[in-house]
Amino acid sequence: MTTLHYNAEVNPHLGAPGVTTMHGDAQASDCTPYAGPGANRWNIKNTYLGGACPTVLVGSDHFVQVLCTQIFSDKLQMLVPKIVILDPAGNELAKLDLPKGALLGGVYAYLDAQNRMVLVDGSNTLIRIAHSADGRRLWVDSRIDLSGMLSIVKGDQVVGLVPDWQGRVWVASKNGAIGVVDAERGVVRATLLRSGSASATERIDNSISACPSGVSVVTSHAIYMLTAGKNGAPLVSWSRTYDRGSARKPGKLAWGSGASPTFFGPNGSDYVMLTDNADVQENVIIYRTADGKEVGRAGLFAHGASGTENSMIGIGNTVVGANTFGYPYPKYPDGAGRSVPASALFAPGMERWDITAQGLRQVWNRRDVYSAAVPRYSTADGIIYTCERRRGPAGLADGAYAHAVAIDMKTGRTLHEQRLPNHVSIVLGGGDTLQMVGTIDAYGTWWQGTVTGVYRISKA
Repeated sequence: MTTLHYNAEVNPHLGAPGVTTMHGDAQASDCTPYAGPGANRWNIKNTYLGGACPTVLVGSDHFVQVLCTQIFSDKLQMLVPKIVILDPAGNELAKLDLPKGALLGGVYAYLDAQNRMVLVDGSNTLIRIAHSADGRRLWVDSRIDLSGMLSIVKGDQVVGLVPDWQGRVWVASKNGAIGVVDAERGVVRATLLRSGSASATERIDNSISACPSGVSVVTSHAIYMLTAGKNGAPLVSWSRTYDRGSARKPGKLAWGSGASPTFFGPNGSDYVMLTDNADVQENVIIYRTADGKEVGRAGLFAHGASGTENSMIGIGNTVVGANTFGYPYPKYPDGAGRSVPASALFAPGMERWDITAQGLRQVWNRRDVYSAAVPRYSTADGIIYTCERRRGPAGLADGAYAHAVAIDMKTGRTLHEQRLPNHVSIVLGGGDTLQMVGTIDAYGTWWQGTVTGVYRISKA
């Protein structure tokens, strides 16, 4: 099987930052150098953890660290996060409750080179959570207050963070503030992103991505490439506005691009891409990292049923995206706004595009894949791993047909699929993967977050 190779520059175990993020690495490639459970029958175990588990990370010590958000009320913005450590067999070793926070503030986190989970808690404090050698004890190892940065706009809150190649931590707020954390001095230097009129408010609804030459963030209006100046403050290298459409679409959590930017390319970070929110058909747009020159763009998925909330896979000259238009999220974050149309059936779609000398070329197009998780590509076995939430009786996307699937990167063909356990209880919230991210560990185990815990998917 032909595979696309994982460049050492973006390998979280070999690359410069030495970190593991929700999207695999600091570049948000959604790739892994590890082989997954393959294309034969799997053992699937459902581990109940008492909360939605959008972030599942595996460190170099092989412990599985899960960031769960326990629902505190009927509003998603009121969440009580906790960190749970599992051993490679899926047994719970320890847990630690954290202050409640906003929806996205309780989602994005990463593991640093010492296998500490780094995140921003509900009190807008940047914390590092360490654990004992046996994984049975957790504690807060350091704290940095971010409230000064958030005072630029009253009531602001952190939504994402990423470390850069120099070891600095960048944080982004929902109201468009970007900060660089000086951990030694406990200082945060910040700026407010505005692409046009100074009065125009730009929201950030996803996380930041980093590469050796800087970081990128997508707001509700534009994509930015930033670096840190001599004094450590963020500087905009270039920015490009995009078509944000006339309103939020069903199956998206915000009005604008639904995904973090992705760095990729034959040398690791030649390009950075975003998906826009154009009304009729969403586009993937690829820019040259060095200067923001547009490399190519292409319309994604079916006309009138096109939109994605998920970061696309990016590796070499290849990108792969999955449609989330109409996905039935049970709740939406504060400020999401109305969607147009008000509702829609969950639409299928998964596509691969390659950069060529003539522009973007479609390699394959699946109009029958209902991806209900952020797809993860294994360069070791050439397989894209995701979960599907297929339409049930009367065409309803009720999760009655929930499967884990393995898709061939080369051809787009489904190599193996298997019904997920407790799929019927999705109606009650049991096994819904809710467009969450999965990860693959060094043992070939695929860990997939759900609204109540995680699936452990391994070779039978």
